[in-house]
Amino acid sequence: MLSLSKYECHSYPQMIQETYISSCKTYGLILGLVCLGIFLLEVAVARAQSANEAVGVAILPSTHINVAAATLRTPEEMKKAETTLGTANEYVPFMPTMSPTAYQAAKAAAQAGGPQAKATLAPTDVEPQAPATLRGVSYDGLTQTASGGSFPPDTHGAVGHSYFVEAVNRRITAFNKAQPGAALCTFALQAFFGAPDNPFDPRVLYDQTWRRWVMVATRKSASNTDPVRRFYLAVSRTENPCGPYWVYPSVGFGGGPFNAGDWLDYPGLGMGQDEVLVTGNVFDLPAGGFRFAMMVPIAKASIYNGLGFGGPVFTGLASTLQPPVVLDQNKNIYFLAANNLTHLHLYRGENLSNAFQATLVLQALVDVPDYAVPPNAPQPGTAQLLDTLDRRFVNNSTQVGDSLWNTHTIRLGRTIYAAPHFYQLDTEGAGANTVKQQGFFYEGGTSHDFNASIAANAGGEAFVTWNSTDVANTNAALRHQARVRFSGRQPVDALGFISAGFPLFTSPVALTGNPSVAGVQRWGDYSAVSLDPSPGVTVGCGTNRRAWIVNEKINAAAVWGSRIGRIGFCD
Repeated sequence: MLSLSKYECHSYPQMIQETYISSCKTYGLILGLVCLGIFLLEVAVARAQSANEAVGVAILPSTHINVAAATLRTPEEMKKAETTLGTANEYVPFMPTMSPTAYQAAKAAAQAGGPQAKATLAPTDVEPQAPATLRGVSYDGLTQTASGGSFPPDTHGAVGHSYFVEAVNRRITAFNKAQPGAALCTFALQAFFGAPDNPFDPRVLYDQTWRRWVMVATRKSASNTDPVRRFYLAVSRTENPCGPYWVYPSVGFGGGPFNAGDWLDYPGLGMGQDEVLVTGNVFDLPAGGFRFAMMVPIAKASIYNGLGFGGPVFTGLASTLQPPVVLDQNKNIYFLAANNLTHLHLYRGENLSNAFQATLVLQALVDVPDYAVPPNAPQPGTAQLLDTLDRRFVNNSTQVGDSLWNTHTIRLGRTIYAAPHFYQLDTEGAGANTVKQQGFFYEGGTSHDFNASIAANAGGEAFVTWNSTDVANTNAALRHQARVRFSGRQPVDALGFISAGFPLFTSPVALTGNPSVAGVQRWGDYSAVSLDPSPGVTVGCGTNRRAWIVNEKINAAAVWGSRIGRIGFCD
């Protein structure tokens, strides 16, 4: 037998190195060497993704886009287009930004487990305040059946002053806040965008200042010679999400480093006070071949009026770069990525609403504890696992003052558990490029926790949602299928602490019926938390002190569902 522990890889995080060693050493000489090669490959991939980056050096746009004026698309036109659509049932594979071989090896290493047990979540210095609690709203959202059959759902949503809008793969629906669960309108994404193909990976945001809904989705290339490179963008003309939209059916990108066959996967959507921000991973083959991440800033003044627009395209960025939702008037916009296992990539953009003056710089590689790909989550009563993805941030950050908040699912120490880990980073001033606080949150000592999102308000209150399963609780009655959970923290809580919170909904069955790869059911790929711009009814319950969440659940063995809830610290 080959003991890989004699190999020294000092440049790689020690915890992750030991994970690979412990999971590979039992394979024997030949397979052990193969496993070591895969381990070194992931190191090389992580390094390569940062190889051309220099902290503090301006990143110049590699090309520009020029987009024609929008088409004003009415609800009547959308409904008419929907009547001609066929079934959109489709399996959407996960696109890791490392090589598929390295990704599977990382998952196998995480699944192998280790000696460390879960620690308690209880803080030792400050008694925690009550976490965010349910505030009168919890109802079922869109389902796999109603949305066209595609999976995973890519559950996303946003709350406005009068509506909650949910977007999933193949469908978007607006609900009335005053009558929770009452759907006011619903459109297939293809009909909504007037698209010639099947848009997927939808995201939606609400602009609290200008009271507009902004939506994006993307498409996959048809071949490695496909000349079409585009994503879809739409902005409501009014606060009413069931009214007409300025639709840009083809935001094309090309030139510079782009080649035929390139396409945008996993778009991120954020906004500052004057700009909408779109990010995403660029692949060069329909089946996968990660090239780089890109970012496109778009002036609100143009798209909120349906005008044509131009803008810079920044490429060569760290994978799965997430934009922020900015809650104040800061002219600096901060972007965040987690992909090199030891640091977080923190970028700063300035003048992003001005196509000719926009700048981007890698401000810092923020030092954080080493992190690794999480193990997949088991389900009671079946060998089928739920996909927990690859350590990426799955949703936009919240930016307010000198703080930037986000969370990602990673491996919890050397255990067999996945768990969300959150960060509040300091972006400016004396503490810039450091971590104000960070910590794991999860349901309990035997739970598997994943697919988390976070949002925070100007007062430092944070809200989170995630999924959990439990297959090993010593009390069999407490074992459960995939659950939607939520929690939050207040500024007086111990630093790094978010409590186990509460369940919003527990699925009645395991997900086993959707076709899977190597016994893993697709899940996510993301969830969403959005701050409620409407004040509550009690004294002191101002804007953004409550939040709306949307996340995935299971309706039947081959049918995903979603659950929507309102949580907060006041009514």
